[in-house]
Amino acid sequence: MKFKSIFLSKAVPGMTLARDILDFSGHILVARDTILTDKIITKLQFYSIQSLTVRIDEQGNITTDAVPMDSISQESHLSNIRDTEEFAQFQKKFYGCVEYFQNYLNNVIHNDAPLDVANLLHFTNDILETSRNMIHLFDMLNCMRNYDDNTYTHCVNVALICHVFGNWIKLPQEELEVLTLCGLFHDIGKLEIPQSIIMKPDKLTEDEYNVVKKHTLIGYELLKDKNIDERIKTAALMHHERLDGSGYPHQLNSTSIENFARIVSIADVYDALTSKRVYRDPLCPFEVLHIFEQEGYTKYDPAYLVVFFEQMFQTYVMNTVRLSDGSEGMIIMLNKHSLANPVVQVGNQFIDLSKNKSLSIQAII
Repeated sequence: MKFKSIFLSKAVPGMTLARDILDFSGHILVARDTILTDKIITKLQFYSIQSLTVRIDEQGNITTDAVPMDSISQESHLSNIRDTEEFAQFQKKFYGCVEYFQNYLNNVIHNDAPLDVANLLHFTNDILETSRNMIHLFDMLNCMRNYDDNTYTHCVNVALICHVFGNWIKLPQEELEVLTLCGLFHDIGKLEIPQSIIMKPDKLTEDEYNVVKKHTLIGYELLKDKNIDERIKTAALMHHERLDGSGYPHQLNSTSIENFARIVSIADVYDALTSKRVYRDPLCPFEVLHIFEQEGYTKYDPAYLVVFFEQMFQTYVMNTVRLSDGSEGMIIMLNKHSLANPVVQVGNQFIDLSKNKSLSIQAII
């Protein structure tokens, strides 16, 4: 068997692994002979894998095979909500906030306008007031997951998620506002990255990925002289740092990453993985949780991660899901020590996914 090492940025669905991919502790992350899919590549990106070894033919060309179906495309479990006037009002206010935020940031970047954080909070609060409670807010956001979002939409999403997160950890109002603004401004540096790279439908090259990684430094430079809380600036700089030192731009470890940046990093990755991208459909929240449970506790603050997922996944109890064998059932109860594998009722049968390893949740319907 012939093989070739390539950068992860060059990987595409259909390639076959020639060697096991190991995590930092030496455990197999993805086994040899696995055919790559979009979701496997996303998983490797999440785990900061830089290169991999794939099969090549006798002429030295990388071989590709038919791509296995990771899962049936996710259907919104809230399709009925999309038809309500309540959702129409939420969507109107949400996109109004995104439009204002876009125009406002362009003015800040290109005309060096001052930051009026009070007005920005007014717009985010207007969206929050449209929601009856935190669970309802996630319902509304999940209704919009099939629309390919841009940097501005992503920033508003992360700001709202941070606000909910802050309520879950019982931050006082002033701190809650700062955390919300951390989410709103965390990706401001991406606005200075060429859109041809940000919206590229294919996997980025190594050079393109290195350009994207500069957005944390650019974001900090744009904010450092503004009269705003220092944590907003450090969140822009540090939200891609990881506790095990595998992040960027400075490979900081657990003792150096500011707390609000730790929270933003979780909200940022969750929103990115559960949102539609030009190169893939949104991932099911349970798929995202499974990735976090397998690998996230070395990279993200466990204290924040546990609170985030325990609180958020309570919102999915009593929802209907599709399992990997095509059957449909209702989530009856969460497993505290394995949130990605709840107890599901299928007909008269109760299936504990933490014990039945052959099944998994593929979609919320």
